Amino acid sequence: MASMLTSLPVTLILISALMIFALGSLRLGLMSVVPNMAPAIIGFGIWALVSGEINLGLSVVVTLTLGIVVDDAVHFLSKYQRARKEGKSAEEAVRYAFHTVGRALWITTVVLVAGFSVLAMSSFRLNADMGALSAIVIFIALVVDFIFLPALLMKFDTKKYNVVEKDRSEAKLSATPAVHH
Repeated sequence: MASMLTSLPVTLILISALMIFALGSLRLGLMSVVPNMAPAIIGFGIWALVSGEINLGLSVVVTLTLGIVVDDAVHFLSKYQRARKEGKSAEEAVRYAFHTVGRALWITTVVLVAGFSVLAMSSFRLNADMGALSAIVIFIALVVDFIFLPALLMKFDTKKYNVVEKDRSEAKLSATPAVHH
């Protein structure tokens, strides 16, 4: 348990570095830290209010759910960035991200929360606690990605993006004047 807790900051730093590299943006990579860390912090805060006890089963929840949480943020941010590079405003890019990946994130979250909730009904307390807290953290990750991350992006992503040219054939078609008969 102590080893996992000491390796967690290193993991978060590596994930942030990979996000910066993958997105090609220091700003978006640093902004990704919030939706990647907040669900576990909020989840454990809720757990402290509900139970107050951390057992061995709960010690693995952060590492268990971190991949799922990061995956959601990666999908949302990559679609957001794509829209920004196409010349959309931050608000339009958030709408584009919701339109393209919002449903998939919602469905994945429902399925995972349902699965971990089944585990939460276990008579073995370590499994039950792990399932319950994992379900809480995964649900909170969706809430953070759908509410807090868009607000964060619209507030702080004021950078002008270089507009990426769309497919040349598509550009030629749109530049060709329409012929009326």
